[in-house]
Amino acid sequence: MSTSEYRGPNRLRRALFRLVERFEPDETTIMVVMAVVVGLIGGFGAILFRWLVDLFQGLAIGHGENTVELLANQPWWKILLLPVAGGLVVGPLVHFGAREARGHGVPEVLDAMVFRKGVIRPVVAAVKIVASAITIAFGGSVGREGPIVQIGAAMGSTLGQVLRFSPQRLRTLIGCGAAAGIAATFNAPIAGAFFALEILMRDFAVVTFAPIIIASVTATAVSREFLGDTPAFPVPGFELGSAIELPFYLLMGALVGLLAVVYVRSLYAGEDAWARSPLPKWLQPAVGGLLLGALMLRFPQVWGIGYETMVDVLNGHMAWYLLLLLVAVKLAAVNLTLGSGFSGGIFAPALFLGGMLGGACGAGVEAILPGSAGSVGSFAMVGMAAMVGASIGGPLTAILILFEMTGEYRIILPLMIASIGAALVYRSIMKESIFTLKFARQGRRLEFGRESAILRDFHVQDIMEVNPTTIRLTAGFDEILRLFL
Repeated sequence: MSTSEYRGPNRLRRALFRLVERFEPDETTIMVVMAVVVGLIGGFGAILFRWLVDLFQGLAIGHGENTVELLANQPWWKILLLPVAGGLVVGPLVHFGAREARGHGVPEVLDAMVFRKGVIRPVVAAVKIVASAITIAFGGSVGREGPIVQIGAAMGSTLGQVLRFSPQRLRTLIGCGAAAGIAATFNAPIAGAFFALEILMRDFAVVTFAPIIIASVTATAVSREFLGDTPAFPVPGFELGSAIELPFYLLMGALVGLLAVVYVRSLYAGEDAWARSPLPKWLQPAVGGLLLGALMLRFPQVWGIGYETMVDVLNGHMAWYLLLLLVAVKLAAVNLTLGSGFSGGIFAPALFLGGMLGGACGAGVEAILPGSAGSVGSFAMVGMAAMVGASIGGPLTAILILFEMTGEYRIILPLMIASIGAALVYRSIMKESIFTLKFARQGRRLEFGRESAILRDFHVQDIMEVNPTTIRLTAGFDEILRLFL
């Protein structure tokens, strides 16, 4: 690469260094300022990602939020072949552009934080944002939350690399980018911050906590300015009708915990099956897209993110038998999408699965307790949080996400008890979350926290004394004093 290509970044770096030297800020001040910058980048990155999804969806099936209605106006052959077309673009793009962009992305962020000193290649953000947008728009049954975490993390890491930050600072900026992405996507600043702290960083020290909070708030402010301040899921008012319903929520949480185990294990089993396929990696998404398109000819509800279907169940507009059927169909669709090599997140599928199972349980409760009106919607909402919390290993983050996504506080007690119940059932069967199981299967152990990060950044040769002071066996006390004082 020529010297002229470095001139721009070098000038920016020198200008920033001169500014830092002039004001002599402390560590916390530096990271707070960087957090604001990362928050702005993450917020606009989330807006760009949503714009790309809308753009590609308009090219594929037309603009609109209700994809089920849009698909009803499409010929059958187009529904069948659109995922294939998406796979023919995504497969080569990911395989030859940035293989880290394959799948849902959060394990790759953890890998960079724990094993690569916070370094994420800049190209990952570019490939991930395009590949995930095409995947969702052309029918991939995934979400946009996982990709924006990886995109925000990559942007934060890239900024830190340009400024030649230390590995610990890079890790903090990755957390800031991930928090900004979640906050801007969900319109959930608290959940965005806790996702980064509970799932990625596992470090609540002030020097880490403060920048992540600021990045999350900044990204949310950007998102609300351009996308509005409205809940992701407009729901009717839910409330706990009677304390007698709480045991049913706990039982539903246990069932959701079992479903989370099936979800995680089937996802990795699907990836293993596709890994054994003799097909070229870059061609696998197109083949998976053909099977996915065939599935969606009968069940258009699992096309893309599926938010409109989740809104339907929250409003109690779906029959219990269809809800149970969609659980099985969604599992198959997600496995085909991510297993074959498309790019997308696992948050929205987890919300979908938990909502469908929770809604079916709510229909059963309405049959047992006829006076519990609205149980389908309230159980669906609680099931969403329980499913996300169990599968990602972060029940607190899941509770906060659903609370902020719906703006509904009166259902908080069932939300808490079901989420904890699901997490306990899941942990009794599996010790690893959907994010960490990949490392356990590879025999790699994730060590979190600032102390572990510091120890990983140094080698023995960095701190050892090469020529230590020696003492003769016959040395007297005066000689020893002269050597060490």
